[in-house]
Amino acid sequence: VYRAALRMPTLPLPDSANTQGVVACYDVSDDWTPIYDGSALPGYYMAIGTSGNQFKNCGVAGRLMRELITAREAGQDLDAHPLQLALERVPGCGTIDTAAFSRLRTSHSSANNVMG
Repeated sequence: VYRAALRMPTLPLPDSANTQGVVACYDVSDDWTPIYDGSALPGYYMAIGTSGNQFKNCGVAGRLMRELITAREAGQDLDAHPLQLALERVPGCGTIDTAAFSRLRTSHSSANNVMG
């Protein structure tokens, strides 16, 4: 709240008389691996659980979601046959297997993510 108040002078800061703690929403999945996928609801897609650390990957995440939505809306069953996204702008980087970011995946060990 303090940092927000620096940018918005009219935002009141809580004082110690009425403050019991600090609360924030932290978007993270159980295994700290984001979920980029469709849902069981038609037309509803998710890019969640990033804990904020995926901000630096937003270009790739946006492209991944575009390709995922386009494929699913065209009738592809991405649960059975996950999308393979080629990383074309960076030579030698290969592809992203979207199964790793599926809502149906088994939890990853923490050794392969931001907590590892």
